[in-house]
Amino acid sequence: MRRAVEWVFMVAAALVLSGALWRLFGGGSSVTNDGDSRIEVVLVIIYSAVAILAVAEFRRTVGILWRNPALVALLALACLSSLWSDSPDLVFRRTLGMGGATLFGVVLASRYSFDEQLKVLRWAFRIAAAGTLAVIMASPSRAHMPDGDMGIRGVFTHKNGLGAAMALAFLVEWYLRDASLSAKALKWLSLSAFAGLLVISNSMTSAVTLVATLGGVWMIRALCVRRGVPLSAVAVFAAIAVLAVTAIGIGPGDLMGVVGRSPDITGRTELWSGVVDAIQQKPLLGYGFSGFWRGATAGSDAIAGQLQWAPMYSHNGYLEISLSLGLVGLSLAILLLAVGFKRAWAACSSGDSPLDYWPLALLMFIAIHNLAECSIAWQNCLEWSACIATIAGCDPWVRTMFDPPEEIEDPLPDAAEELIA
Repeated sequence: MRRAVEWVFMVAAALVLSGALWRLFGGGSSVTNDGDSRIEVVLVIIYSAVAILAVAEFRRTVGILWRNPALVALLALACLSSLWSDSPDLVFRRTLGMGGATLFGVVLASRYSFDEQLKVLRWAFRIAAAGTLAVIMASPSRAHMPDGDMGIRGVFTHKNGLGAAMALAFLVEWYLRDASLSAKALKWLSLSAFAGLLVISNSMTSAVTLVATLGGVWMIRALCVRRGVPLSAVAVFAAIAVLAVTAIGIGPGDLMGVVGRSPDITGRTELWSGVVDAIQQKPLLGYGFSGFWRGATAGSDAIAGQLQWAPMYSHNGYLEISLSLGLVGLSLAILLLAVGFKRAWAACSSGDSPLDYWPLALLMFIAIHNLAECSIAWQNCLEWSACIATIAGCDPWVRTMFDPPEEIEDPLPDAAEELIA
């Protein structure tokens, strides 16, 4: 009974961190949860319960943190960044949000195997998809983005939120395997719903990320694992292909035109230029964790004035980490990802089941998606929680906790058994 209640709570927590219920809790259509007391109360309740679960598995929690020093250093840097921030209260509050999402990932890794983790995520996303479909059918106007945007947001605050959730949901469902006929039917129904909602969300970033992830993992599985082609050779070939495309004059603007987007990537290139200039002002430690935008610093007002719109984040997670925590924070985040990819490679090299490739797929998805959104080291973010759960979960020390016990041979020889009989 206790295990069932815990599982329901984990699904509910994942659903909230996915962003699916923020419009409901916030009571409005704001695209951010910052400063809304109702959302903050919900998050405090969730993170308090997560902390209790972490303490209940104190040895495993401490062990995971001990074996991931880059994560601990990144959290410590985020906490300390309020000391040099222009908005210390804001930085401290958002650091708590990042810490809570991190702890949720640690708890997932310490208490659940990968198969169980994916089932938690699966049901959270299925509920979010069902809610979105219900809103589309009951009140189409509420399901659309405001201001004439063609995208669908459903129960999320923004179409990109829906797109990111459905892309990750598709990935989760793809790597889970079901035995019964009814479960398989529900699986394919869910995959169809996730794919359809991803398309109508009009979130091109999430769609491209999903396709690139599935294609990348398939290539690694087919070439490196099964045919023995060195991973370094595949990487060199990919780099040469990119250089060749560049040499013949095909640029990012041309590629964006193919997928129906503007050459400046919907205004992102100008934004990134302003962000790089701001990073150069404080390159080492940054402006404090998530403490730059929306008037928190004078630099954010200057960028908003140049763009004629007010960004909430950099629309590139690597630039955002550099802006918030400087090159020190970016180095720690990249080190953490590198450790995760090393463990994921070991996991898929030692087995060939779909679940063995889940860590590699998830980390690849996060790394690519972070190029245009913020997924790594982000507050109240399910993608970040899943990233931590995956990096910790594919650590051999953690995996042995969920391995079935080996059969122990009977210590009595046959002759002794006969004598006893």
